[in-house]
Amino acid sequence: MNLKKNKMKSLLAVLVLSLVTSACGTPVPTESTGQVPPQVPQENKENKEKQPENVAQDMAAEQQEKEILVVVDQEPKPIEGNSFDFFIEQVPAGYSLTSMQWKSEKTDIVSTIEQAIKNDTEGIPGGNGFYISGNGQFTGFFYKDELKGEKGKLILVFQNEQGKEKTWEKELTLK
Repeated sequence: MNLKKNKMKSLLAVLVLSLVTSACGTPVPTESTGQVPPQVPQENKENKEKQPENVAQDMAAEQQEKEILVVVDQEPKPIEGNSFDFFIEQVPAGYSLTSMQWKSEKTDIVSTIEQAIKNDTEGIPGGNGFYISGNGQFTGFFYKDELKGEKGKLILVFQNEQGKEKTWEKELTLK
């Protein structure tokens, strides 16, 4: 008889255990209606703070950073005049550089690719402007002493065959 009692206890324990584990995460019906209440997703505080527009803008900025990689070199060079070089390491597929710009509160200098190539072969008019070396290996910006210490942005514009543009920019202080 004692053996039967132990089997019943074991069976009952297994039954209770299986009921408990199968009920985990399952909503319990309410007493008044007998229906299961709808599940309401828990709002994450972080998700609530970021609106959809901000998320899209953040993602677009991150994507752009991954698509375009530019390295700026402001180390002094053994040449006369003030300048910095920049190297375009990565461009989005199907896009090419169309213009370069130095923009600050005092100065706005824009050069197309054609102008920058011409500046390399004929010299930079006024002493301020962008250049691209004959073989396209070097790109940079020359500036006069008056611009030293000026804070502004280097802006590069890339365009595809359909005319869609992507820009890259970096804040700099001219040394």
